[in-house]
Amino acid sequence: MSQFVVVKCGGATVDALSDEFYARIARLGEQGKTPVIVHGGGRAVNDMLEMMQVESTFVDGLRRTTKDVLDVAHMVFNGKVNPMICAKLQEAGVKTIGLSGCDGPMIQAKLLDEEKLGLVGKAIHVDPALLQQVTAIGLTPVISPLVAGENGARLNMNADTAAAHYAESLGAEEVMFVTNVPGILQNGEVLPFVTEADIQKMIADGTVYGGMIPKVQAALQVLEGTSVQKVTIIDGESNQAGSGGTTIVKTMEGEKDEHAPLSYL
Repeated sequence: MSQFVVVKCGGATVDALSDEFYARIARLGEQGKTPVIVHGGGRAVNDMLEMMQVESTFVDGLRRTTKDVLDVAHMVFNGKVNPMICAKLQEAGVKTIGLSGCDGPMIQAKLLDEEKLGLVGKAIHVDPALLQQVTAIGLTPVISPLVAGENGARLNMNADTAAAHYAESLGAEEVMFVTNVPGILQNGEVLPFVTEADIQKMIADGTVYGGMIPKVQAALQVLEGTSVQKVTIIDGESNQAGSGGTTIVKTMEGEKDEHAPLSYL
């Protein structure tokens, strides 16, 4: 039985994904794994909003999604970023299909907080059937973070959140967060694997700091309460072959201080 691996590409990296990243996705399929790609595109959305002179505001660091902002996001996600990733994967020998959460629909959502965030969705139902069907015929889905609201409406959703929903619904064992860093560093060296407990200690002692904190916190959220056993943080911009990144594994009961490594990519 094929093992699903959900790969989340952040908005800051999608334009700079390396040839090695796409080759790595191809190798997943060769290893009997089934990749499912979920992408953001915040930087490209920002550029288009500025070009089209559409006002965009942030509340507590989150973009408030008005109808105009959502129209631009739809155009960028599904008209630019998604086809670009599909084309690059096809160059690497991966057969793809471009989707959004509205297709199916795969994610049915309600408004999270309309007054504060506007047209941002919170999932009320996730249906993996479409993903199961397209992967069964050998296609790799590439999914934008738009989801289905009520009465055919579209809603925006954080791509990390969407990736976690797809991972749980598919029973995926791994999620890969593609970033612009090689992994978690300690004394200048990439740590090949750590546990949830290790991460908490490293945040407390300052080993993990700055922009890496939200990345590892997103990883911990994915591990919590889902089927996912490990989250791997990899550098999507590096062309260094075989770069493994850092794999964060669940801390087992009785292994709060000592742990054994699990297998990882």
